[in-house]
Amino acid sequence: MHSFNLINGNIITLNNSFPVANSLSIEKGKIISINQPISKFKTFDIKGATLIPGFIDAHFHLKNYGKRLQQVDLKGIKSLNKIRKILLKKTSQINDGEWILGFGWDQNLWIDMQFPPKDFLNNIAPNNPVYLTRIDGHSSWVNDAAIKMTGQSLEKLDMTKGGKIINECIMVDNAMNHFRDCLPKESTAQIKKWILSAANNAKKMGITGVHDAWQDRKTVNAIKDLIKENKFPIRCYGMLASNDDDLLSEYFDNGHYNDEYLTIRSVKAFIDGALGSRGAALHEPYADDANNCGLILISNEKFLWLAQKCFDNNFQLNTHAIGDRGNHYVLNHYGSVLNQKNNRRWRIEHAQMVADQDILQFKEYNILPSMQPSHCTSDMSWLPDRIGNDRLKLISRWQTFIDAGLIIPGGSDCPIETGNPLFEFYAAITRQNHKGLPKRGFQSQEKVNSINALKMFTSWAAYGGFDEKKRGKIDIGYDADFTILDNNILSVKSKDILTTNILYTIINGYINDDINNI
Repeated sequence: MHSFNLINGNIITLNNSFPVANSLSIEKGKIISINQPISKFKTFDIKGATLIPGFIDAHFHLKNYGKRLQQVDLKGIKSLNKIRKILLKKTSQINDGEWILGFGWDQNLWIDMQFPPKDFLNNIAPNNPVYLTRIDGHSSWVNDAAIKMTGQSLEKLDMTKGGKIINECIMVDNAMNHFRDCLPKESTAQIKKWILSAANNAKKMGITGVHDAWQDRKTVNAIKDLIKENKFPIRCYGMLASNDDDLLSEYFDNGHYNDEYLTIRSVKAFIDGALGSRGAALHEPYADDANNCGLILISNEKFLWLAQKCFDNNFQLNTHAIGDRGNHYVLNHYGSVLNQKNNRRWRIEHAQMVADQDILQFKEYNILPSMQPSHCTSDMSWLPDRIGNDRLKLISRWQTFIDAGLIIPGGSDCPIETGNPLFEFYAAITRQNHKGLPKRGFQSQEKVNSINALKMFTSWAAYGGFDEKKRGKIDIGYDADFTILDNNILSVKSKDILTTNILYTIINGYINDDINNI
């Protein structure tokens, strides 16, 4: 393990005892000195660059990110005609019967903002099963050849368990489960490649650690294998998949798993869908779908059982909830198990639409809103049509949560968003798109200041993973996990955040690139 000094830095410590520093000394992956370089160590001049505690993304999907780097990419495409051309090109490159897998379509970007007609994919790829996941991951667009692979007719697919079908080709939420067993199988070797690719890309973006928000057995084993092979480059806080009772029982019986690069002490559950596919559970109907209040994806009995098991075994429970009814549902179930203030740090992932009275319940039971700022700015253009102007004030209530004394672990939900922590930071302080619109920011009362935005992706994210005593700020004995930038993002103009470069990412005292071969 290397021993070295970093000098002449603009070091933002997030430590109240000394908010800024100019040098650090590192030994065996830990900070051992601040502002007093150790003469026997090799010294590197970072020439005024800004060093911060390493970015932590508190809601990331490693396997899906790596996997989608290899799929048909439909993110940001604004017309069905362009999608047709991409898919026609793909069919010309593969054999009949091979699956076409894709990700990222969003009907809200299309001219008429409607779901596609049934025969669109059938006409393009009649001889290939097609499975295209929507940008939010909560619906999939399929063709008849894919439906045939399930072994059931469309009419016989069971829609009684939190799913529905639109236009005979859009599978929403639990309707996607019918395709799980017929999609191409994922080998351990393939999963390892996806995860390694994703982790390396995250590191290039300045990310030193992620909270991986849904780990099945294959994902856990792949990460453990990569660590044994000394290939896994970042820290990972794993959330176990709640749909695998055997996996949960194994970890509940054996207790928390703690490794230098992997921690497993939490479980991920889903309560509702997403606003984009109208699956998020609302108290009142969607403004553009008067007969639809969204979906609750798990029964009262199952969710209470899961919450009690997590409580009894001291595992953190992190539940996806987006709509106001979905958040209310989770809070009530959490409260019935937690019963009082506590240090369990159970989380609601996304907490995108929350009513006033429910803010108080977050505070009452010390529940953490784990939030992704770019979701707000990605969704803001169509939200007025989706939920109406009267409910916009309930969206992404970052400052309201902070005013209530709550800590917000910040993330990106990559690959739904890009994963770039600078983009998330920008969204948190501006609530604008990358063109600087709207001028005052969407629901501008919920913008946060730059220090709190930085804490969301450092010290508050560390707290969300029980790592606040070793990561998330600069202090003696803390891990040598740093992100070094060519701009001081606390003081530059907001537009300059978007063009800020990651110079170096240092994790456990190791660097992604060459400062004279640290």
